[in-house]
Formats: sequence, structure tokens, C-alpha cells
Amino acid sequence: MSAVPPPTLAIICIVTTLSAVLVAVLIKNRSSDVAIVIDERSSVPVTLQQNEVTAASMSTTTADQPEVGPYEPGQHSIAYVTTPDENSAKALARKLVERKLAACVNIIPGLTSVYEWEGKLNEDHETLLMIKTRTSRVDELAKFVRENHPYSVAEVISVPIENGNPPYLEWLSRSVPERKKT
Repeated sequence: MSAVPPPTLAIICIVTTLSAVLVAVLIKNRSSDVAIVIDERSSVPVTLQQNEVTAASMSTTTADQPEVGPYEPGQHSIAYVTTPDENSAKALARKLVERKLAACVNIIPGLTSVYEWEGKLNEDHETLLMIKTRTSRVDELAKFVRENHPYSVAEVISVPIENGNPPYLEWLSRSVPERKKT
């Protein structure tokens, strides 16, 4: 039996979660004339007609979680960090999520990096972390990585997220709180 590649597992998790939400909403709104309208850009059920249920009302907001407004491009970022092996990648990923510096960290093994360091051409096998966080927390995340990384100079680069699946971005906002103002 062969292992399922990590990207396939992530897709399975997303589809399973979205299916569970859709089933829960359909059970709640039992009716033979409920129509589901799909937004082609995100494949997320946007409207369940008849009872005016929208994607926003399908969110996992509870009394202790504030409402999240419309997404502003660049509000979140993806930070990339390379590590020497999977064990150090997993340890760092767990700490980032536990400290609420990241909502999710994808660990991508099998990376080959070619670079020049101290006048010498190097080719090393590394593991890549793809870290989803708030843009306002990237500096704090980078500081944490520098203090907890096995390399003397850790790679931490980030790019802003311009757009994405609204329910996922809402979850990201709820998972990583805003930076504490000092």
C-alpha cells in the first residue's frame, strides 16, 4: 500500500471539511426545494436559497470569537522557512502553531537547495515550511524562528496573500490573533 502524497491529503481534508459543513446546513434546512448555488471561483456553497442561508452564516463563529469582516488583500502572509530535516521542521511548526504565530504550517520534504555560502557552492537536501499567518505577525514570527532554528542564518521570507477562499481566510484570522499593541 503506497502512502498518499501530502498535497493530496491536504485537498482531502479541505473537501471533507467543506462536505461536512454542507451536509450540516442541508440537514438544518431540510427541504426538497433548497437550491445550492456554487461560486465558481471558490467552489464553496455561497447560497442555500429558500431560507437565505449564506456562506457567512456557515462560519464557525461562536460567542467568544469576534466576527471577521471582509478580507483585505495583504492581511495575511505566507512565510517560507527552510530547515535541515523533517524533525527540526516538525518541532518548529508545532511551536509556531502552539504560540499562535501560525494558523497552519505545511511541511514539504525532499527539497534541494543550491546556494553559495561563505564562498562555497552548496547543494543540500532541506525541508520547507510554508507558514500561514497574519502579516502583522511576520516580524514576531521571524524573530521566533531566528531564536529557535538550527541554522546560524535562517531563511524567513514572506509574501502577502492577496485573495483566497473566504472561509479559510476567516479561520486563519481567528487562529492567529492580531499582534498585541505595546
